Amino acid sequence: MTLSFGSSPWLLFIAAIVAAGVSFWAYRQTIPDLSAARKQGLGVLRFLTLFLVLLLLVEPVLQRSRQATVEPVIGVLVDRSESMVLADSLPGGKGIGTSDLVATLKRATAGMQTSISGFGARTEVIPDLDSIAFTLDRTDLATALTETAASLSDRPLAGLILATDGLYNAGANPLYAAERFPVPIHTVALGDPSEQKDVRIEDVLTNELTYADMEVPVLVRIRNDGMDTEPVVVTLFSGETQLAQADGVLPPSGNEVSLELRYPAGEPGRKELRVVVSRYPDEVTYRNNEARVDVRVLEQKKSILLLAASPSPDVSAMVRLLSTDETVSLTVRTQQRDGTWYEGALEPLSEGTDLIMAMGFPGPTSTPEDVRLVADAIQTGTPFMYVDQLSSSRDRLGEQFGSLLPLIPPPSRPTYVPGTLQPSPAAAAHAIFDIDGRTDVGRWRRLPPLALSERAWSAAPGAVVLATSEIRDIALPDPVFAVLRRGQIKTAVLATPGLWRWMLVPEDLEQDARAVEQLFRNMVQWLFAADDDRLVRVEPAEQSFAEGDAVVLRGQVYDEALRPISDASMSVQLTSPQGQVFPYEMQPRGNGRYVLDTGTLPAGMYQYEAVALRDGQAVGTDKGSFSIGQRSREFRRTRADFDLLRQIAARSGGTMVMANDPDGLEQAIRNSPAFTPRTESSTESLRLWQWYPLLLLLLTLLSTEWFLRKRWGLV
Repeated sequence: MTLSFGSSPWLLFIAAIVAAGVSFWAYRQTIPDLSAARKQGLGVLRFLTLFLVLLLLVEPVLQRSRQATVEPVIGVLVDRSESMVLADSLPGGKGIGTSDLVATLKRATAGMQTSISGFGARTEVIPDLDSIAFTLDRTDLATALTETAASLSDRPLAGLILATDGLYNAGANPLYAAERFPVPIHTVALGDPSEQKDVRIEDVLTNELTYADMEVPVLVRIRNDGMDTEPVVVTLFSGETQLAQADGVLPPSGNEVSLELRYPAGEPGRKELRVVVSRYPDEVTYRNNEARVDVRVLEQKKSILLLAASPSPDVSAMVRLLSTDETVSLTVRTQQRDGTWYEGALEPLSEGTDLIMAMGFPGPTSTPEDVRLVADAIQTGTPFMYVDQLSSSRDRLGEQFGSLLPLIPPPSRPTYVPGTLQPSPAAAAHAIFDIDGRTDVGRWRRLPPLALSERAWSAAPGAVVLATSEIRDIALPDPVFAVLRRGQIKTAVLATPGLWRWMLVPEDLEQDARAVEQLFRNMVQWLFAADDDRLVRVEPAEQSFAEGDAVVLRGQVYDEALRPISDASMSVQLTSPQGQVFPYEMQPRGNGRYVLDTGTLPAGMYQYEAVALRDGQAVGTDKGSFSIGQRSREFRRTRADFDLLRQIAARSGGTMVMANDPDGLEQAIRNSPAFTPRTESSTESLRLWQWYPLLLLLLTLLSTEWFLRKRWGLV
């Protein structure tokens, strides 16, 4: 124990002499005169008070050193994934199972300071080895090592016991984390590294997004390990309904075979598909003979209203093109010379109209009532495409639709010259120009010329120009084809008559004509595809949860200006596969975000509907679905990877032992140089000028002196 001062101790010595002199002088003579004993007592109190004040002024620090013996800590990291239970039944595992593993860990670490954690997709501290359950569906070994090193960085870690089968299916390569680990890693190997008899689904490839009434292909990859080349059957189910089946033959052991199934997508909605492959008596597990995939089926039928200002070859060509598309329900209305329609009066457009295509409409004789009906439909969100015609009334087009279109027509009636269009740089990345041979710019010169306006159209603010004009082999910046997305409104303009020439071409240009047809179908699909402008949006954290996983729904709420709403109340009704309805409330997380954690739920397909209220008024609704079922991720590999465990141990300076060798594990731990008690020294510093007992003593001395002076008549 040492005492140090913020100033020179000589100053304190001098100050003590001065304090003694002041105290002696103060009580040398008193009125009334006191006895010598009383004078000496008061002088001592005065001296102690002054000395204590002077002592605190020189900032004394009392330092004390301590030494303590600290026992080392052994980290225990156990793989809790489902693949660990394979060791309980492996014929090549020599009877070693998860219970043997737990017994080995308990015996080897008996009497040691341990920190026990289990890992799968994440790492969690567990109270004891007896509470370990091997139920997790992912194994992220690298993250487990990194998180364990961080969590034990403040403890005297002597080594890490890593108990696993060496199989990981998430995260980075664990060897890099092992090289950086601060202490040796002793790996405990469970399982059998030899080939096991197993037939499993390696992968299922299909479109997770498809359209109603389409035939959807499903490609299933099957791997054979250790089985003979026998017939194999793959069956596709939706619920308990069989959708398709394919027969094949298992490849030789160690190889894969792919079988394709096709199924009808059916009605719009979300479907959970289940792929099942044949089971064989000697397989090590059947958990990987089945796989699930979620598919979202969208509405494909498009109701298109084609408005023609007058009959023309372009109108006939467009009708032929759209009529060949099985997904299109086409309604054609053609005006007569007096402005009436051949098919009868134009009625208010119904909500069932998905797209309006105007071929020269409005024309010179189009009535204001008809024009207003179309303009109102566009403003309420009905997609609109305008194709220029020689009979068009461009003045009326600009007056009635100018603020809605991507291209603004010239102010007066233009004259036309032969030419063609050239894709712009923006077309290269746009979905409309996603056609065969999109880089073939010579295609547009090979096709017959169109009629291009000598007076240029102009692009509206925010429009995406997809093609410009080329006249007499001179490329011009004049826009010919453009699209516009503004809020809920989507419009397109093709400012060139003469499309029928591209539909009627000689045989050597048929491939180019098919590309043009594909271009128009892409354009219709782009206009038809709805943007996500929902005010209330609720999505599951995953479309398919595993049994035992917590089901989490995430929501967002916006106002009409798409600004986040943070003070809404979000209620969710969850419908189980049996039809039971469970109400929940989502919790706000700020900035218009909401979260619901339902905990674990039984397997099956669930439907949900969310309603957002603000001040008692409905903001919006959303609905969707998700599935819960067993996953086979942990059973795609049945051979334990002992080579990886040896490398992890070697790169970190540890040792690999088997799961039934507690003595070997204990010896490996105790032989580690870090497994020795440590003597840690610590120094405690006490700032006496901040130590309240001294301050209390100072007050006591002052109070005592004052009390005695008053009692003896000096005050």
